[in-house]
Amino acid sequence: MATIDRNSPIPIYHQLKTLIREQIASGLWRPGDRIPTEQELCQSYGISRAPVRQALDQLAREGVLVRRPGLGTFVNSTTPVQSASGIPIQVMSSDPYWSSVLEQVSRVWNSQHPDQQVTFQVNLVSHSRLYDLLSAAVGSGAAPDVAMVDCVWVAGLAQSGFLYPLEDLGSLWNHSEFGKDLYPAFVKANSFNGRLYGLPVKADISLLWYRKDWFAQEQLAPPQTWDDLLDVARHFLDPQVQARYGQPYPLAFPGGTAGGEATVYNLMPLIWSAGGEIFDPQVEQVVLNAPGVRRALQYLQDLVTLHRVSLPEVVTYKEDATPRLFASGKAAMAFGGSYESHLIRDASGWGNGEFARRVGCVAPPVAPGGRAVSTVGGTSYVILRQCQRPALVMEVLKQAISPRVVGDLYRSMLQNSPCPSFYAFLSAEAEPLLTRISGMIMSGHARPSIPEYVKVSRQLQAMFEAAISDTVPVDEVVRRTAEFIGAITERPCQPACA
Repeated sequence: MATIDRNSPIPIYHQLKTLIREQIASGLWRPGDRIPTEQELCQSYGISRAPVRQALDQLAREGVLVRRPGLGTFVNSTTPVQSASGIPIQVMSSDPYWSSVLEQVSRVWNSQHPDQQVTFQVNLVSHSRLYDLLSAAVGSGAAPDVAMVDCVWVAGLAQSGFLYPLEDLGSLWNHSEFGKDLYPAFVKANSFNGRLYGLPVKADISLLWYRKDWFAQEQLAPPQTWDDLLDVARHFLDPQVQARYGQPYPLAFPGGTAGGEATVYNLMPLIWSAGGEIFDPQVEQVVLNAPGVRRALQYLQDLVTLHRVSLPEVVTYKEDATPRLFASGKAAMAFGGSYESHLIRDASGWGNGEFARRVGCVAPPVAPGGRAVSTVGGTSYVILRQCQRPALVMEVLKQAISPRVVGDLYRSMLQNSPCPSFYAFLSAEAEPLLTRISGMIMSGHARPSIPEYVKVSRQLQAMFEAAISDTVPVDEVVRRTAEFIGAITERPCQPACA
């Protein structure tokens, strides 16, 4: 019997889905057969009930299985399992949870176009290596048809000539049509020289995760300010409180180059809240070397080296380390992003209901005299110039943003859409996390959508790491980073502000 690989980047529930499909395709379970119970599947594969239930729920929604109350779960005797044949669409992605969305998209497309069947073939890679691997694939002539990328990368990929402008593919979706139902930040992030190159499909926001159940037991309110965060963290450092929950340090976050873009995404709100910026768009100057930036970096450094509410090892955390630590009860709070909800649920084994009871989120804490601000970003589909059937791929991907096609799946995955119209389908009672995040998007702050962003991001990652590690004075770290960014972007640096 095939096994579940716990070290694989592919979620446990998705591995189980694949195994069940393979067993049906092989004839082990035939149409009308009852499959093992949830408890039997848990025992057979040595996994918890939450991923088993998630796999069965999705297969039932996809028509592969039928659940009969009081009798069990059966292989559907009327709907054949989707064939893997069809025109292949090669996808490069770093999101191990997105295969179910692509399966839904291809299933809907294939039902409507029986003479032009498609199948997605996904190459799953590490998020921290995605940009470099995609660039290398383009250079070697082996680019995929589609890549799922951080929207902040779109301008750089477009400037390099890697991408098709969407309006060149016969699509009616351009700034005047499709852009009407996009938050303005996503139109800007997916455009270059006034043309739309990225098809936004997922909206994310940075936030502070906290253990709602622990906070309730300790009669604590979630932190709203930097001082609140420090007070709450000190509470969880109390030996008696630590003994109750077994968490060694109150706060986790990615703090260096090992965390890649997650470091910038999750920590920039501290700089923005303190009044800092990277660029002044009005005069195209680098304005990083300013008091707000230095104040935010000093605060982060003090959390680790002075107050000791976070481990010094935060500078070594990879992009998935923080949500996994939070999910395993090793931290009471974590700087993170809404995109981590599925990883927290998968790592903890919590279903949606238990996740909602245990986990809360608020906007990143505010600097003294500052304002609450989150990083707003997301994931986009881009179609590579080496794609052999770009117009067909564009038509298929249209299904990927339709609430009619993927809305229910988005809600079950706790994923947000970059289209405001999606939120008309949400219920504050049924989807509290999605509803709360939708209210934060409009006040969010986007990272700069410039072609040089990838190189700028690497400098920012190194800046956070050097400041937190306390190897160089904060003033020197900021000055040096501003100069490097100025050289990279060929923009002048504003003189240091006192």
